[in-house]
Amino acid sequence: MALTSDQLNEAVSVAHRLIADELASSFAKANYFYSVVTKQPLLKSGSGTRIQIPVQLAENEAKGFFSGEYDTIPTGANQQITFAEFDWKYYVSNSTFNLRDFSTGTGSAAVKDLIKTKISLAKQDAVRDLSAALHTSSASDSNQINSLKDAAGASGTAYGGLNDTDLAPWLFERDSTTNTINYANLNNVFRVLMGRGQGVSDEAGTYAPNLMISNSFVLSSFLNSQQSQQQFTTDSTLRAGFAGCNFNNIPFVVDEFTGGSGDGSTADNELYILSTNTFRMYHKYGLQGTKSPMDTLSMRLPNQAAISSQTYLVMNLVCIARRYNAVFTALQS
Repeated sequence: MALTSDQLNEAVSVAHRLIADELASSFAKANYFYSVVTKQPLLKSGSGTRIQIPVQLAENEAKGFFSGEYDTIPTGANQQITFAEFDWKYYVSNSTFNLRDFSTGTGSAAVKDLIKTKISLAKQDAVRDLSAALHTSSASDSNQINSLKDAAGASGTAYGGLNDTDLAPWLFERDSTTNTINYANLNNVFRVLMGRGQGVSDEAGTYAPNLMISNSFVLSSFLNSQQSQQQFTTDSTLRAGFAGCNFNNIPFVVDEFTGGSGDGSTADNELYILSTNTFRMYHKYGLQGTKSPMDTLSMRLPNQAAISSQTYLVMNLVCIARRYNAVFTALQS
């Protein structure tokens, strides 16, 4: 029995609602970093036309020990702050169905299955797009989400409208020298970040490094250089569905979208050492079950025997304390 027009629209809407609910969780399963920053307390709902992040300009001078009696109380400049500002980013996953789709197969069940399959494939494409965007500079596409590459921008590059030339701590630790992939080279930067972040924390926790990300070439080269050091291997990340190992008791995981040629021929492979507690994923729609007013609406395309249905994400990734993170940009075997 064929579906009526109303039943077709309902079938598309139901299937699309299911996919929209699964999109964020599918992305989290596909990308380790995203799985961390889309959980509380790093996931933040937002409002307003832009995202504003307070950034400390100078240390509070009105502080210090005193006798508890009639000492002069410090009254110098209090903590001075400014604001980094970020735009909202918009993503749409569109699924289109034509008359042939609705004529394929036998019976309404077959049509519903086809609808579900097409939307599911669109979801897979969206997951890949969003994963890739985490490692692509928004300078190449101002509409895309802010990436790790944006947060790790070189000195003199504005981030959130602020520049490290005006605010020295507002900068990733960057190692752009050609480095061989081994424990000593990675640990030198790791120790700097550990010393810098161990005594600093906020609602999310300590700013000490807690995650390393690279492509599979960097990870395998590191493991090959440490074959006799069993403490670097663990199945903790493998159990979560991600290839990786343990480095100084933090996960070192593969993200194939991390920059680099993926071989030893060129010293361009990247590795991130991150304090994920210094990142926030702000969202309006598309995460935690929040849907935009335009989600699941099926629209007839003008002058075509087809309808279209969309899922929308409104979000952006921001780093609130850049100096507690590092990137290597020129690793080779």
